[in-house]
Amino acid sequence: MQKNYLKAALVAIIMATGIGTGNCGEQEMGNHTCTLPGEFIYPTEAPDIDPDIFKLRRKRLADRMEGEIAIISAATGNDFIYLTGYTGERQAVAVLDPDSDTPFTLFVLPREPMSTLWDGERPGVEGAVKRYGADAAFPVAELNERLYAMLEGKKSASLHSEDRMVKERIKKLKGLSADFSNSLHTDLAPILHEMRVIKDKWEIAQLERAIAVTALAHRRALQTTLPGQKEYDVQAEIEYVFRKNGLAPAFSSIIGSGQNAAILHYPHNDRTMQDGDLLLIDVGASCRGYAADVTRTIPVSGRFSKEQRELYSLVLKANKEAIKKMVPGNMILDCHHRATGIIVRGLYDLGLITDTTSWWQKRFYIQYRNNHYIGLHVHDVGSYGDLDAPDRDSYILNPEIRGREIIPGMVMTIEPGIYLLGDRLDYLHELFGDRATAEELDAFAEKVRPVYEKYAGIGIRIEDDVLITADGNRVLSEYAPKTIEDIEAAMKK
Repeated sequence: MQKNYLKAALVAIIMATGIGTGNCGEQEMGNHTCTLPGEFIYPTEAPDIDPDIFKLRRKRLADRMEGEIAIISAATGNDFIYLTGYTGERQAVAVLDPDSDTPFTLFVLPREPMSTLWDGERPGVEGAVKRYGADAAFPVAELNERLYAMLEGKKSASLHSEDRMVKERIKKLKGLSADFSNSLHTDLAPILHEMRVIKDKWEIAQLERAIAVTALAHRRALQTTLPGQKEYDVQAEIEYVFRKNGLAPAFSSIIGSGQNAAILHYPHNDRTMQDGDLLLIDVGASCRGYAADVTRTIPVSGRFSKEQRELYSLVLKANKEAIKKMVPGNMILDCHHRATGIIVRGLYDLGLITDTTSWWQKRFYIQYRNNHYIGLHVHDVGSYGDLDAPDRDSYILNPEIRGREIIPGMVMTIEPGIYLLGDRLDYLHELFGDRATAEELDAFAEKVRPVYEKYAGIGIRIEDDVLITADGNRVLSEYAPKTIEDIEAAMKK
């Protein structure tokens, strides 16, 4: 899908009824009545399942796998879906035999009347061929018998390291040659995860729709949010836009007001919002399994206070400057380090940090890596290079660790934030007692507390979804307003 077409489509629907009118009257949309204003209906469908796309992925896998044949089941979740497109049920198994007359065989649950009564129609054996492009398909009950025949004469097979279902099946097959039993390569996972880092055109189209609808949902929140509402009222408006566009939430929506905005994965969404609160909205729609992840922070009353404006401007600057680093030729953590540097300097200028060379002072405010892949999972798989993801302390404030090179086709978030829980200074000894002396910690707390209390309870995150292109990048979430001026203008009632 071309950038100019997407931009024109989004601008057209945003302007159709005038953003900020708050008009919730019914409108005729095609052959059905829509109770959501047309400006929140995204008019373009993403392309349906394309068997040729998945065939090309299987070909790429076959070129890299070590075994003569590959076996993978739906128990591997998104890796199986990525390879086959098949989402029918968890018992499905795919066998890839590149040199045979049937390079792609699917074993699935057949259609049968009782399951249809309870759960609806399955693709079945027929659908596995017609819809998903299998060269051959059989009931999963025949797997053991047919798998034995398919493995006969093979010296090696590639499996998925997390595929217990297939491993158990293989163990139960008797009479295979000793050569074969010693040549099971559990190497499919890293190959598939690396493939999933670079999105093909079909995947990008799914992400474009998911992100565009998410941007429209953010606009809906700007129109409808008011003091006195519950956080779940905003969640309802957001997810209403998702559902009216035929999409579902990609993850549990985070809708945090007041001090809840400073809780990174706030789960409750049940507080009554007050005049003067900030509201952090971290949400994403899912289109055929592909997840958007877009965060905006807005003032419940429609206008930012002086303190909110100061911190918001700092986070926005970090967001914008980091995006400039998300281009081919740079490394994947360059944007993180750029955003972090801006926030640290800004906090120092405000008096919230007293020493920009102090690791623990910076770590007090910097909680996470500012970017991650998105795709079939909101935190999608794939290597980031020379960093150990679970060990944040080893790289989060070390600009010498830059990760892998940025490549066109990557789709990543960028999500700098500042989170000032009201009582967090009281836990300095617990947090950093092994990094600094008690005297250092107490002196820091005494120095910054008067400033900290001005901003206490503020949480701000600004998160965009960015596609890396051959000549730079494209911010797919740019239609979710994020400047102070645009947010306040959209919230005028």
